[in-house]
Amino acid sequence: MPGRALTIRAGNGVEVLGQEEEFHFDAEVIEPSGTFCISHVHSDHLPKRVVGSQVVCSDLTLKCIKGRTKHKLEIGHHDGVVMHNAGHMAGSRMFEVEVDGRKVLYTGDLCPRDRFGQPGARPVKTDVLVIESTFGKPGYVFPPTEEMGAIMHDWVEDTLSQGRSAAMFAYPFGKSQDLLRMLSDLDPLVDQSVFNASSLIRCEEDPLNFQLYTEERAQDPFVIVCTSWFRKSSQADCWRRDGMRTAAVSGWAMDRGYRYQMKVDEAFPFSDHADFEELLAFTKACEPSLVLTHHGFDESLAHEIRGRLGIEARPLKKGQRSLAEF
Repeated sequence: MPGRALTIRAGNGVEVLGQEEEFHFDAEVIEPSGTFCISHVHSDHLPKRVVGSQVVCSDLTLKCIKGRTKHKLEIGHHDGVVMHNAGHMAGSRMFEVEVDGRKVLYTGDLCPRDRFGQPGARPVKTDVLVIESTFGKPGYVFPPTEEMGAIMHDWVEDTLSQGRSAAMFAYPFGKSQDLLRMLSDLDPLVDQSVFNASSLIRCEEDPLNFQLYTEERAQDPFVIVCTSWFRKSSQADCWRRDGMRTAAVSGWAMDRGYRYQMKVDEAFPFSDHADFEELLAFTKACEPSLVLTHHGFDESLAHEIRGRLGIEARPLKKGQRSLAEF
């Protein structure tokens, strides 16, 4: 009977196995056999060990992998894999495959919101949806992107008008580029980590405006997009001496106390992930018969999908062997 052999499990990444096909999504080990798909370049989705050499991913993701790791990989093509924009960061992709007569969509990290010229993910009709659940808990609903961008931009402008500099903390790949696009008119500086990441991503279609922080460039009030550990670097005394104001930019800023935890002046709830309501809306629009949640509040999201959408949903746990066990 078609479809009976389909197996989806958490193993070496998310494994989607059929009678003749073997797909691994965001695997820890790239092996010589099987099809290995990498959704984006964040470290928790990259392989820890490489034995094989071919992966399915966007050209930009491969460029970034080569820029930040020593992995020797090349693009492998598979006619049965369709890539879709995931909206999470530049180059991020969702993967659609058909195994034993059933369509499976693996989202990786996704964001359906358009952000400062970067298009968000769009739903894809599928039989089985494997969806991330980072913010898959009621209460994690973010303010509109343009509204949050205006608030952050105004905060930086107000800070600079007071003769004080501003530091915006974000991780190097993804959210830092969102901030650079949003703050482009203020000629932002960046630390070395953000410089390295943004240099890999900058292109004619995405002409990011930034300069590497140096003491010579930081004589007047300035804004810097940097990682939070930059303030612990050897340059910390220099860039904090004029009373710099600091802000953390994260979806976790929805949590009470996040600002104090991060030891910053402000915390802005802005994310490159889907929020709770967006996860539900995306799931509904994909029209799956089964949803497998993973990577975050998986239990909560599966519970809410069953209750609110009436779609069968389960967390993807290690040890489950086939769809019959879900």
